[in-house]
Amino acid sequence: MIIYATKHDADVIRKWINAEPNVAWIVKVAEQDQTCHWKAISAIEALEEQTYALWHIRSGPLNIPSGDRNVPDAMVADPFAGWSQTMQHSGATSPWFGGNLPGPYSFTFAESGREAPGSLARSGFYWLEDRYKSVGKPANPEAKLWWKKLRRFLEKSSIQVPWANVTNSRRTIIAYIFPEAKIQIDQGRHRDLNP
Repeated sequence: MIIYATKHDADVIRKWINAEPNVAWIVKVAEQDQTCHWKAISAIEALEEQTYALWHIRSGPLNIPSGDRNVPDAMVADPFAGWSQTMQHSGATSPWFGGNLPGPYSFTFAESGREAPGSLARSGFYWLEDRYKSVGKPANPEAKLWWKKLRRFLEKSSIQVPWANVTNSRRTIIAYIFPEAKIQIDQGRHRDLNP
């Protein structure tokens, strides 16, 4: 779900997610030599321009890939207690879940765009939903319900416009533009099409 939001607008999103009892933020608490220490928490104090993982608690434990076909994946039975994962590069802002399909939700927030000077970046929520149902990895029904609840929240909190003029598309892709972002776009601030 494509979103355009300023830092002020994004704070509305943060507070809404913080109040959701079945969803937790996954945050990095430390990093050393590309080994990141992650932990699930119920609320965060501020949003930074980065990608966040959101865990639907009732979907069960997290599956953390080993990165080696001969080594079984690790299960994180209690993400609130935390875990470590070695990443391929430094500076990751969310864990890699690999084959943990459909996996946690992902939320990328950015205000500072790149397509034009002073442009508004494209943010968004991402989730694989039932994309892998045919290979035996369906989405948890409660996680699907929460995804719909998130969509309803976005619809009530923003205006919806076509994301871009795409001529060969079968359906129109919608972008959710939050109030302060809408004012700035109406005043001429360019909105980036790509993240």
